[in-house]
Amino acid sequence: MTDTHGPSDEHGAKDHGPHRDESHGANLLGRRAVVVIVSSSAARGTAQDLCGPILHEWLTGMGLAVDPVRVIPDGPEVEQTLRELTEQTPQAERPRFIVTSGGTGLNSDDVTPEATARILERESPGIMHGLWSHGLQKTATAVMSRGVAGQVGMTFVVNLPGSRGGVKDGITVLEPLLDHISAQLEDVHGHGEDRGAESEPVPAASSSRVLHAQVTSEPLDAARAQAAVAADDCGAVVGFSGVIRNHDGGRSGVTGLEYSAHPDADTVIRQVADEIAAEFPAVRIWAEHRIGSLTVGDSALEAAVASAHRKEAFAACDAWWIASSSVCPSGNDRPTRTAPLVGRAGRITPHGQQNCGPNSRAETVRGR
Repeated sequence: MTDTHGPSDEHGAKDHGPHRDESHGANLLGRRAVVVIVSSSAARGTAQDLCGPILHEWLTGMGLAVDPVRVIPDGPEVEQTLRELTEQTPQAERPRFIVTSGGTGLNSDDVTPEATARILERESPGIMHGLWSHGLQKTATAVMSRGVAGQVGMTFVVNLPGSRGGVKDGITVLEPLLDHISAQLEDVHGHGEDRGAESEPVPAASSSRVLHAQVTSEPLDAARAQAAVAADDCGAVVGFSGVIRNHDGGRSGVTGLEYSAHPDADTVIRQVADEIAAEFPAVRIWAEHRIGSLTVGDSALEAAVASAHRKEAFAACDAWWIASSSVCPSGNDRPTRTAPLVGRAGRITPHGQQNCGPNSRAETVRGR
C-alpha cells in the first residue's frame, strides 16, 4: 500500500517533527463520521434499515459529528460513494470515520470489501481479526464476513456485516479503539509507547454504560434509579419495579418474602447488566436486587434504562427483566443461567410457606 505520510525509520516510526501528546477522548470530539448502509432492498424501500440508526446513535454518543445515514444499493455505487467521501472531498472536510454495513457476504453483488480495498492506502487486518474472533463466540457464520478495514489519508474505513448482531459485535470491538485510531491518524504520539510494560486490562466497552448493578439489603427507590441514568442526550428513561404481590400460583394471602443472596450474586448481576449493555450499546443502565425480609408492596428489583429514544430504552429494560429472571430461581448453588442469583422463601397466611417471586410490574417512562 502507498505510504503518503513521509519516510520511516528502521523501526517503522515516521519522523513527523515535534510530538504532540495525547489527551484521552479528545481525539474524537467534533470529528466527522459517516455511516453507509449497503443494501439493495433498503435502498429500494422494500426493507427497513435496522443497522443505520444503531451505528449513528453509537458514533454520536462517542462525540463524533455524524452525517445522516446513507443507504445505497449493492454494486458499483459502493465504490463511488467511498471515493466521493474521500478523494473527491477536500481534505479538511473528509470524515474521520466511514463505517459501512452490508455487502460483505458471498452473494454475487456483495462487493463492499473489494470496493473498500481499492480506495484504501493501508489496511488494518487486526481489526477484522478482532471482529471475527468476537463474532465467533456467538455464531459460526461470523467468519463469513469478508470485510476489510484501513486508512485512506486521515480517514479510517471499516466494513461491518449487514445484520444487527454483526453491527453490535463491531461496536463492542471498535469502541475502545476509536480514540486511539483517530489520534494516530492525526499523528498524536503517546499511544502504545508502553506496550512492553504490564498494564491494567481494558474493561469491556459496555461496562462504561452500566452505572450501577448490585445486590443490597436497603429499600429500593425507583425515583433514585431513574434519576441516576438520566442524561442530557437521553430522551427516554424507562423504569421497572419488581413488586411483591399478595398472591402466587392461584393462592392468595401472601404477606411477604425472604430473600438471601449467594456470595457471587453481585458479580452475576453485574454480568447480566454488561450483557444488556453490549446488546444495546447506546443505553445507560442502573439496577439493584434487594435481599432480606420484604412485605407486600415492597420492591425486590429496580432497574432503570436511559437512551436517546424510547424504543431502545423499552427493549433494553425488557431484556434486563428476562435476563435477570433467568438467574433468580430459588436454590443455593452458584448463580448461572440455570442456577440462582438469590434464594427466596414466601410467607403466606394461613397456609404455611410457598415459593413465589416479585412478578408484579410497575413501568414508567419519561421523554419521547
